[in-house]
Amino acid sequence: MTWRVVAIVTALWTLVGAVSGAQGSLAAALQGAPPQPLGPAIIDALNQFLPWIPATLVAVALAGRLPLTRATWRRNVWIHLLAAPATAYLTHLLVVAGYGARQGAFPGLGMLAEQAAVWGLVRLHIAVLFYAAAVAVTLAIRSWRDLRRREVELARLETLLARTRLQVLNAQIRPHFLFNTLHTIGQLWRSGRSQEADAMLDHLGSLFQKVIASTSRAQIPLWEELAMVRDYLAIEEARFGDRIRSKLTIEDGAESCLVPPLLLQPLVENAVKHGLSPSAAGGTVWVDARIEGRRLLLRVRDDGAGPGRPAGLLETAGSGTGLSNVRERLAGLYGEHQRLVTTAGDGAGTEVQLELPVTTEASPGG
Repeated sequence: MTWRVVAIVTALWTLVGAVSGAQGSLAAALQGAPPQPLGPAIIDALNQFLPWIPATLVAVALAGRLPLTRATWRRNVWIHLLAAPATAYLTHLLVVAGYGARQGAFPGLGMLAEQAAVWGLVRLHIAVLFYAAAVAVTLAIRSWRDLRRREVELARLETLLARTRLQVLNAQIRPHFLFNTLHTIGQLWRSGRSQEADAMLDHLGSLFQKVIASTSRAQIPLWEELAMVRDYLAIEEARFGDRIRSKLTIEDGAESCLVPPLLLQPLVENAVKHGLSPSAAGGTVWVDARIEGRRLLLRVRDDGAGPGRPAGLLETAGSGTGLSNVRERLAGLYGEHQRLVTTAGDGAGTEVQLELPVTTEASPGG
C-alpha cells in the first residue's frame, strides 16, 4: 500500500464526515429543531466517519494481497468474511472511545468493549457494505491496471515484432542485389573488361555506403532511394552498354517524401533482369514520382519482355525477394493505407504502380 492510497482514503472519509456534519446542521435549522452549530456538528460527524479510515485501509490491503479472482476466490473469500465483522468491531471501538474522549469520561475497558460490540452488531450491515465496496473498488482498479499493463506490453511486443520483421525483410534484399552486382563484376574481370569493372566497383562502393546508411532506418527520403537507384542503373548500364537505358522523372516536392529503404531498387532490378536483359535489343526503364493530394504515386515501367513471360513472373520476379518483399514491407509500415499494382504493358513491358501516404521529415505524421 502506498502513501497515495492512504491520503486518498483519508481525504474521502474526511470529506464524507464534513459533508454529513454540515448536512445535519442545515437539516436541524430547516426542521426548526434546536440549532446545532456547524463546527460541533462537523466534529461529531468526523468522530463517526474518521474511524472508518483504518477499516478501509485494511480492506484495501487484504484485497491487494488476497484477491478474489476466479482461481483464488474459494480460498480467500473466508478471510474476507471474517475480516468484515472484525473491522466493524474495531471501527466502533474507535467511535466509542472518541465520544468518551470528547466528553472527558473514559468508560473503562470492559464497558468500551461491550458498547463497541453492541454498536458493531447493530451496524454490521453498514460495515459489511463499506468493506465490500472498498474490496470491489480495489479489485476493479487492480484489474484495470493489469489490463492497461498487458495492453502496453502487447503494443510494445507488436511494435518490436513489426520492427524486427521489417529489418529481416531489409536484410533479405541487401545480399540479393549485392550478390548479383559482385557476380557481374567478376564476369567483367574474367572477360577482360577491367575498365568497366573498375567503374562498377566505384558505383558499388557508393551503393554500399548508401545501403548501410539507409537500411538502419524504417523510412528515408525519396531522394536517397533515387540515389541508390541511379547507382544501380549505372552498374547495369556499364554492364550492358547501350542495351539498357533509363529515365527518371521526379516532380517537385516528391523527393522529400519518406519511403521504405530499398523500395524502388528491387523493382528496377526486376525490370532490368526480367524485362530488358533477356531481349537482344534491351530497352528502357522509367521511374516516375509525383504527389496527388495526400498520396505519393510511384511507377517503375519497362518496355522489355512484357506479357510473353512465364505465368506468375509478374508476382514472383526477383527470386522471391523482389515484389513479394516490397509488398510485405509496405503492409508492415502502412497497413491498408498503401497500394501496389503490377500490370503488363500493351504489347511489351511491365509496369508497377505504388501509392503511399505522403509523409515528410518536416511532418512525420503525414
